[in-house]
Amino acid sequence: MLWYARFWDAKAGRYAAKRSTGVMAEGKRERRREAEAKAREMLAGIRFDTEVADTPFVEYVENFWKPGSPYVKECAMTRNPPLSATHLKDNAASVRLYIKPFPKFNGARLRDVTAGLVRDWMAWAMDNGMSARTINKAICTMRTAARYAVSREDIEKDPFRAIKKAVESPKEKEIVTFAERAALLKSKPRDLLARLAVLLGLLCGMRRGEVRGLKWGDLDNGLIRLTHNFVEVDGLKKPKSGKARIVPYPAVLATAFDGVRGVTANPLPEAYVFDSACRPGQPMGETFFRNAVEKELAGIGISPDEQRKRNLTFHSLRHSFITLGRSDGISDLEIQAMAGHSDRKMMEHYTHAEKAINFYTVREKLEKAVGLAKPNVLQDSEIPGHEQP
Repeated sequence: MLWYARFWDAKAGRYAAKRSTGVMAEGKRERRREAEAKAREMLAGIRFDTEVADTPFVEYVENFWKPGSPYVKECAMTRNPPLSATHLKDNAASVRLYIKPFPKFNGARLRDVTAGLVRDWMAWAMDNGMSARTINKAICTMRTAARYAVSREDIEKDPFRAIKKAVESPKEKEIVTFAERAALLKSKPRDLLARLAVLLGLLCGMRRGEVRGLKWGDLDNGLIRLTHNFVEVDGLKKPKSGKARIVPYPAVLATAFDGVRGVTANPLPEAYVFDSACRPGQPMGETFFRNAVEKELAGIGISPDEQRKRNLTFHSLRHSFITLGRSDGISDLEIQAMAGHSDRKMMEHYTHAEKAINFYTVREKLEKAVGLAKPNVLQDSEIPGHEQP
């Protein structure tokens, strides 16, 4: 155990800094005098900076998430990739919509925020109809800013240290079943571009941003060299994992590509496959992809109401690809590579086996395996490559 010293800021009328002396609290009189002497030496180097701690809390968090803030600049130096413009925009919106309106934050300084005040905010947020997911996102917005202030020693204590997350009950995304996938592939496209978008999610597991960023030059003899991801605020960037990957696509997708290429105004290698007619040189907006899923699934009898009930979205197509692909016999390693998952745990998150497995087929496989397991089937000497000693 070490001796710590607290330093009094006469101007602010409070203890404003706390430091370790590096002196062990042991031995004769627990070395208190030695620690006091060390603290006096340290005093000359103590900087009392009350400006940050006295900043209004909401103002501090607002500025924290602005481009060019000290935190954003530091992340640009130490993180790869750095914070995205989308991430900054989402946190800024969280401050504006969910944090700033709380009456008790009005007039509260950064140093005034306590665990009790945060818990009061959580109760207020719940009373005002915010979901657990929204509450947790707003907590993260505030906590990141507060902990940065602690790391810079602008404030002494982290008010979020004892704050627990609200319990979320997310609505599970369902998947497109084998029968629905077959029906979709047999049906006539309602819209060539919409059908292509849906098939890229369903048969290749591509994310919406990756589909939006797809260019004609990324196609290479049955393969997609996936190097782009288009996000509204950030524009064209690398895929979510930060790594390019190769995704093979089946013949039905080659036909879909040819159909779209035949009617597109700009099939040049540098052009987007989903080039926007309203915004030349930019891909289709997010609304197009939401409508594409609704339109194509409605065409095989899944009404918009049923889609909402089952929470079928564009991202559900990615869940469907991973689940159905594993059942189709594609190896986990191949699925992981195609989906761009960095580890198996994330792949398991996307698998809904209980909704895809034909248990009658599983039973037949099991019965076949059990039928082979007869007593004394092989002696060691009969196993190829295995000889008795």
